[in-house]
Amino acid sequence: RTCLEAAAKMVQDVSTLTLAVTKASPIQDHSTYKYHIAVSADGQAWEVTKRFSEFDALIQALANRRYAGLPRMPAKTLLGSPTDDVAIAARKEQLRILLQDLLARPDLRTSQELRTFLEFDTHLDDVPSPLLPQAIRTFEDPRFGVCGLSVAPLSKLLMVTHEDSTHLSRLGRVWSVVEPDELGALHMWAEVEGGSWKRLYSYTYGIKVRSLAWEETTRQCFVGLEDGKIEVYSVDAQSLKPTKKASLELHHKSPVTFLAASHRRLLSLGFDTALRTIDINSHELLCGGRLLKRLKSESDYLTCGHLDEAQERAFVGTSSGDIFILDISRNPPSFLHTLEMQGRPISMLHVSEDMLLVAHADCISMMNMVDKGHEEKMKCKIVFRSKFLQQDEVTLLSVCAAPERQWVFGGYSDGSVALWNKEECEALVVVSAHQCDVTQLAWLSDHPWGPALFSGGGDGKVTTWLLGGSPQEYALWNPNGGFFSDTSANSNDPFSLGYVERQQQGPTGASSTTGQSQQSRSRNPTDDLFAPTFDLGGGPAGGADPFRDPSVRINPQTLKSGEDSDSDNDISGAFR
Repeated sequence: RTCLEAAAKMVQDVSTLTLAVTKASPIQDHSTYKYHIAVSADGQAWEVTKRFSEFDALIQALANRRYAGLPRMPAKTLLGSPTDDVAIAARKEQLRILLQDLLARPDLRTSQELRTFLEFDTHLDDVPSPLLPQAIRTFEDPRFGVCGLSVAPLSKLLMVTHEDSTHLSRLGRVWSVVEPDELGALHMWAEVEGGSWKRLYSYTYGIKVRSLAWEETTRQCFVGLEDGKIEVYSVDAQSLKPTKKASLELHHKSPVTFLAASHRRLLSLGFDTALRTIDINSHELLCGGRLLKRLKSESDYLTCGHLDEAQERAFVGTSSGDIFILDISRNPPSFLHTLEMQGRPISMLHVSEDMLLVAHADCISMMNMVDKGHEEKMKCKIVFRSKFLQQDEVTLLSVCAAPERQWVFGGYSDGSVALWNKEECEALVVVSAHQCDVTQLAWLSDHPWGPALFSGGGDGKVTTWLLGGSPQEYALWNPNGGFFSDTSANSNDPFSLGYVERQQQGPTGASSTTGQSQQSRSRNPTDDLFAPTFDLGGGPAGGADPFRDPSVRINPQTLKSGEDSDSDNDISGAFR
């Protein structure tokens, strides 16, 4: 049987899958209860009995195998197992919801742990391959977290920048003066003969490295530093050895928070609220200006961006949840439009085909791209979330897409990476990829390095992930039978995923400067048809650490010295 036939058979088995927790019965010594689970699929029916402790062991086993975004176990009772009928009925309902949440996601549904727990392999002929992404290669600098990643398969180069993200290093330049130390690094890796990898270049900085960009045509690497400088490296096509070419000062000693390069220009954003574009070859200033007056308060700052070279536009994300769209075809840049994204900091912007993906709070909003001059027509099409990764515990820090597979990837502050289909708002796969802070994601579709996902985390690792299985296998199971339908085709169906999301969000999903601002909202468990009604227990993971919360705002003016200026006139000497 071919792989496609096996995948089709597995999809058919799942489409007929039903499950119910039918009853609870005491074990022989009446010390606890066992729960009877009725399962049917592909014309087969059987019963499985499990204790509450075995459910708990299942969740732990899945977590140990790097499955993430898992449902919580129901709260344990204080005085042993529940004994009255009401408590038993409530526990049965809780465990039914738990199993349905596990079976809904294709990565968990195909896991060996869950298949063994429900005895799928005993009663069904076809055994599917697990859909959990497999790590095939890791590049690491354990001293620092990853802050920048550029994958250049045409040049056979992988470039990674790191910054020290420990609590003491967050004092920035003050700490570096008190205790000079290694706070950042640049590494360049190259693929050599035989498919092996070699680190060609490494440099450690005494200050933090904040951003990175690679331009393929001119073979230039741009490194943004904490002190406002941008170091420019030229990489030889034969030896792949980098040579430092220039050092540009564009941001008045303030951190360079974002860099993006095209064959014509470099876009730079700084903590001083300034936007600059320079010629990619001559490094002469093309346009620039400060956006301080556009920010909602003096404590807001620029977080990320996107360079739209074809339309000569810059998209700029802010800590207050705004996205500024500017025309950079002339100097000074002219304002085109503002998108307001629920008041939460914008972590990353990514454009895939005709869609803009915005990572903010605990979600990714997908908006349609339009031609310059029509930005007010940009609307939110769908919002991606993971049911058990919510904004009181985690933040989405990075986003990328695989358009040929209709996939969207998101990286979380707890180290998880999630995968969505562009038509479904609920995550299909969630893997524990790093110890914390997935700050960088990149997808390569073509050989020799693809198809593969690259992720960079706060543990200092850049990992390459292989995703197996056919597209048909990546489908959410519907407890009412079959699979969840296409949200775009059934936007008015209250039983389709995303219905509640669309009703609360309204027709646009993001407001403009001419409309009402949307208020931040927390997810209510009752918004989801299959959300548990019992207490999930536990508190925010790591929520007490203010340094890991991107919503904590820092006034950019505090980094200014007496010699710094708010004027753009002093930029004339920056390139000498």
